[in-house]
Amino acid sequence: MLDRSRVYILPTKAGLIFLVLLLLLLIGSINYDKSLGYVLTFVLVGLGNVIMFSTWKNLAGLRLRAGGCLPVFAGDKAVFAVQLENPDAQDRYSIAASHHGQEFEVVDISGEGMSLVHFQVDAPQRGMLDAGRFRLQTEFPAGLFVAWTWIDLSMQCLVYPKPASRAELPVSASTEEGDHVMQGGGVEEYAGLRKYQPGDSWRRVAWKAMARSNELVVREYSGGQPQLQWIDWQALAMSGTESRLSAMTRLVIDAQEAGRHYGLRLPSLEIEPAHGRAHYTRCLKVLALYGR
Repeated sequence: MLDRSRVYILPTKAGLIFLVLLLLLLIGSINYDKSLGYVLTFVLVGLGNVIMFSTWKNLAGLRLRAGGCLPVFAGDKAVFAVQLENPDAQDRYSIAASHHGQEFEVVDISGEGMSLVHFQVDAPQRGMLDAGRFRLQTEFPAGLFVAWTWIDLSMQCLVYPKPASRAELPVSASTEEGDHVMQGGGVEEYAGLRKYQPGDSWRRVAWKAMARSNELVVREYSGGQPQLQWIDWQALAMSGTESRLSAMTRLVIDAQEAGRHYGLRLPSLEIEPAHGRAHYTRCLKVLALYGR
């Protein structure tokens, strides 16, 4: 909970102009001995105090919880969510979240309700990204004062390697026919032709159809065991850890989009071929945290 010791308040530019106006009114009232001037000055001072307290109260007492962050690829922006809970019956308005001086979102919170506020953090490299400190602030109700606090909820985001624009494995290392690797039989039936995609087995290339259309196509079959693809660290032509991880990330994405069964082979880890969203997420997580 944000108690009073963690919420700070200062006048804004409009608030400074308001204070200068009060000072001029006070000097004029003293100089010309105008009783109505004193009354107006003190009324405005009282109004300013009420506004200052209302601005502070709009932020103080909130409860904050980490809302999480979806994984992103290196080079993108990680979007962190923070849950704001209002324990009071009074509504709260215009609460903004900012990070490194950049304001991202402004939300209102109903009485005894909750709302999510988001802010973004650059994700330049793979691994676990710390959100660090972010700022909550409000200028409600009049914009004369700004109340703010700094918060660190120890939030983290998983950052996948940046996928290479294109990556291919050698033909001999890219795919294996499923019925040679997986147990169980099955009868394959010809289902048609489709455009060749990196990682497809050359044994399924329809050479006669290619000669007629001048386009590389492969035969597709239904039934039987699925085609397997091993994304192997040792089979990649490039050198350097990050470039290899970038290429493997691209191959994982391509295999997932093509609906193939694929597995990973890293120097210290092997993930058996499978498919589906959970397998896709697991492979990318392993690549993101490799060597970390």
